[in-house]
Amino acid sequence: MQDAVEQARLGLCRMIATGELKPGQVLPSEIELCERFNVSRSSLREAQKMLHVAGALDLRRNASARVSQLTPKNVIDALTAIVPLLPLDSFIELFNLREILEGYCAAQAAARLSDSQIEKLEQIAMNLRKCAPGHDAQILDTEFHKLINSAANDQAIISLLKVLRQRGRDYHIYEEPERLDLKKVSDNAHLEIVQAIKNRDPERASFLARTHVHTTKTWLETYRPNPDLFSNNLEDV
Repeated sequence: MQDAVEQARLGLCRMIATGELKPGQVLPSEIELCERFNVSRSSLREAQKMLHVAGALDLRRNASARVSQLTPKNVIDALTAIVPLLPLDSFIELFNLREILEGYCAAQAAARLSDSQIEKLEQIAMNLRKCAPGHDAQILDTEFHKLINSAANDQAIISLLKVLRQRGRDYHIYEEPERLDLKKVSDNAHLEIVQAIKNRDPERASFLARTHVHTTKTWLETYRPNPDLFSNNLEDV
C-alpha cells in the first residue's frame, strides 16, 4: 500500500507543480484520480493527508479538497507540524541555517530600523535583563527577535525563523537553577547586538547575532535539556 500512496502523492504533486491544478482549485473526483494514478481510494486519501500536512492541500470536513495558496510563507508555516517532532540532535543541525538567517536580519536591522524602533529594541533588551527566567522573559525575548527579524522584510525568512525559535523555546535552557548564568550571557549579547544596530554597523550586528545563535547551539549540545513540548503558545516572528 505504501508504494501506492507514494504513487498517488507524486501524481498529485506533478499536477500541482505543472499548473494543471492551480491554487484554490478543487481536485478532480476520487474516482477520476484513482483511475489516473491506478490506486485505491484509501491510498489516494492517505496521499492527500500527506500533502495537507505539507500545506499543499486544504482538506475540510464536508468540503471538496482544494489546492492551497502555495506561497513560500504558507509552505514554511507547514513545518510547524514537523519541526517539534525532531529529536535534539536533528534540531541542532538546523542551527547553521539559523545563524545565517539571524545574522542577515540583524544586518538589515542596522540598516533599516528607525531610531524609534531601535529605542524600543533597547528598552526590550534592558527589561529582559531585569526579568527572571520564565514566561515573562520569553515574551520579551520573542519581542526582541521579532523586531529585529521584521527588518528583513521577507515573509519566507520571518516564517522560517518563527518555526525554529518556537522549537528552541521548548528547551527552557535558562530556567534550571544551575544555568541561571547563561541568561546573563544571553542578555548581554542582546545589548551588544542593540549597540551595533544603534551604531548602524551591519557587519558587527550580523557577527554578534550569529555568535549569539552559535552560543545557544553550544549550550544545547552541552546540557542536552529535555523539551517541554507543545506547552509554549507564544506568538513569534
